[in-house]
Amino acid sequence: MSDNFDIKKVAREYAYSKFPLATKKENEKLIEDWIRKLDVARKIVSDFKLRITDPRGMKILDAGSGNGGTAIAFAEAGANVFGIEVSKELIDISKRFAAVNNAKPEFILYDGKKIPFGDNVFDAALSISVLEHVSDPVNYLSEILRVLKPGGYLYLAFPNRLWPRETHTLLWFVHWLPYKLAEKIVLMFKRNPLSENNLHFYNYWGLKKILKKSGGWDIMFEKGRSRNIVKKIIKAILGFFHISYRVFFPHIMLILRKKV
Repeated sequence: MSDNFDIKKVAREYAYSKFPLATKKENEKLIEDWIRKLDVARKIVSDFKLRITDPRGMKILDAGSGNGGTAIAFAEAGANVFGIEVSKELIDISKRFAAVNNAKPEFILYDGKKIPFGDNVFDAALSISVLEHVSDPVNYLSEILRVLKPGGYLYLAFPNRLWPRETHTLLWFVHWLPYKLAEKIVLMFKRNPLSENNLHFYNYWGLKKILKKSGGWDIMFEKGRSRNIVKKIIKAILGFFHISYRVFFPHIMLILRKKV
């Protein structure tokens, strides 16, 4: 089965069957994201090595593994990876995607509420572009916290609500509006409904409120490695107020650590 696996073909079938109300532009972006997923994931592995440690030998949870690209990249890097997903279709795609790349992460279907592992099991967890699709972010992060070992890391990335263009509908400023109004605007422009994609929007400060409710997290302070004096000053000012310099990026990428 894996010999005939073509990520572009599979992505196209998935996008147009899963999101029939989406525009061609929206679906083609999703397809392109899937095609690029593994290459992007390998860059995430490099970033993980730089900001945390070499994942080789670590037991890692991919909490919302999607088409499996991220789990595959970390498995290639020598980690023992478990990907969990609420969609059986995505689990099946992930297994085929892994097989054709000769990688051996394990993919597990779960109910989206309770992660099917005991307490204090994983050295690290990954959440890449998942938080914005989660109905109960407090429970989601609390469950990740539960299965992490004390001192374990969460590599967290999600679209930044402060960025003016919404990354799924590709509309400008729509995610700055109240949710019900945003949904009406999205439908007016004949884009995929926000509810269809279970979309929610967060910025850095919104995330901090969620973390406070889920409890037990530290946000790792990172100074970055910029040589530009202006950027250094900006980072220093933000750092003084304990704000990550990444809060103004299109995607917020943070390292969280479970308190010991």
